[in-house]
Amino acid sequence: MKTKPLIFNILFFFFTAVAFSLPLQVAALYEHSLSTWSEWQAIFMKLTPLNWTVMIITLLNGIFCYQALSIIKYTIPLSILVVAVNNFFVGSWGVDFSFLTTWIATVTYAVLSYSYAYTQGLQAVDQPEKQWWKIPQRHRRTYPVWMEWHGQKKLLVKTFDISKSGAFISGIAGNANLLPQDLKLGESLKILIGTDEGELMMDAMVVRKENQPVGQYPAGLGIRFTAMGLKENLKLKKLLSFQMNHLSA
Repeated sequence: MKTKPLIFNILFFFFTAVAFSLPLQVAALYEHSLSTWSEWQAIFMKLTPLNWTVMIITLLNGIFCYQALSIIKYTIPLSILVVAVNNFFVGSWGVDFSFLTTWIATVTYAVLSYSYAYTQGLQAVDQPEKQWWKIPQRHRRTYPVWMEWHGQKKLLVKTFDISKSGAFISGIAGNANLLPQDLKLGESLKILIGTDEGELMMDAMVVRKENQPVGQYPAGLGIRFTAMGLKENLKLKKLLSFQMNHLSA
């Protein structure tokens, strides 16, 4: 996916609105002004621990949805449970809302919270490796790469392109059969990239596998850099900066 599904931005505003609606409801019910800090203190004092829990979990949901993080598969069900418990107490013992009203609010919250499941958002959450909109600008450069995994195996490959966060690599001859089949998604690697700025040594992880060419990309592996030293980081930034200046010239 080249762009983030719109549903994640919509859910960000939805969860944020739910969080801020609680103190605003208190202000409306008890006729508090919103113009002074003392009034806001009085509003906060009337919020119950369950209210605060709802506010925190919904704000977290908003942040996680905005970033399209897979953790929403766990935080959204948790927030529905918290909202249901909060609304149960409000409807059963409160005097401002009926039990039917709070029950309808809970069901509505649950349905809207899972709206991402009816769109491309579900695929983006289940397959984070397809969140291509998060990938920094790539630069088409070919560098030799030595890969080591399981502490022993070594392989000479080359970069197809490279960015500040990772690279796509292919076999030296562009043949997928030259890439080992035991390299799986999530596999940790130690890599060494030979560049004009010197060698770059860093840790990486396999985040994409293509056994056949896809568009302009050959068969190969997508890797994400997971750890690199300050020296390597500066070298990589200098390398990419030079590439951008060279292209613009």
